[in-house]
Amino acid sequence: MMKKHDNSLFQIGEVTKILGVTRKALLVYENMGLLTPAVKDETNGFRYYSADNMTQIRSIRSLQALGLSLKEVAEYYYDTENMDKLLDKLYELRKMLDRNIQMLQVRSAKQGDFTVHKTVLPRQVCFCREYRCKDVAEAAIKLRDTYIAAARTGKMSMAARMFTVRMTDDLGILDLMCCIPVDESFDGAERMEFAETPGLCIYYRGPYEGTGEAMKALMKHISENSIEAAGRLLSVYLEGPPNRGDNSADYITQIAVPIKKFEKV
Repeated sequence: MMKKHDNSLFQIGEVTKILGVTRKALLVYENMGLLTPAVKDETNGFRYYSADNMTQIRSIRSLQALGLSLKEVAEYYYDTENMDKLLDKLYELRKMLDRNIQMLQVRSAKQGDFTVHKTVLPRQVCFCREYRCKDVAEAAIKLRDTYIAAARTGKMSMAARMFTVRMTDDLGILDLMCCIPVDESFDGAERMEFAETPGLCIYYRGPYEGTGEAMKALMKHISENSIEAAGRLLSVYLEGPPNRGDNSADYITQIAVPIKKFEKV
């Protein structure tokens, strides 16, 4: 069990301040089974939250903002048999819901499906740090460290997804830039802006250790179709440990690359 006073954990007051959520809402999420604090002291009731907890809270609030009730949020995460009902509601909402509609479609993807899709990589401002990692496990730790640092700025974006950028063409080397979307007003040394650009992507379903195969498939498609890349490979983390726990077979990562212009896919 993690230590209660571990500096990587957040007290409930910190969570309410950073994410703008009430203590009551956090307790409701917990009672509905949507959120489990990393540490809960049974003697005094104190709760401590991890970076994964913070990501899950942001995800819940984003779905609520898009018009889903908490009951529907629970169905979104845990009810794989009745997805049509949620899709019908999402299609009636405004354009802000497009990403969630896409997510519902992506979740139906099978393991090993390397279909290439057109996408638009959004303009965003990010808190970024670069690392060389020995393996995927260390990369996950560095991404979480970056998330914690970004959260403590109080400027973290509630809408966009965190991602990593491959800083070399050699897929055997884990030179990564970890990127956490933040508000436009963030002006720290870690600030980096990304322009909106067309892109191609594969929605990879499975453990992070297998993302390299999806990257190879995407780059093979680009090469075979004489498409001009306009940047490096990105891994956008759509669903992972915060909402899938240890069930890595259901992790969903968008493997994307910016391109100069759309060609026939």
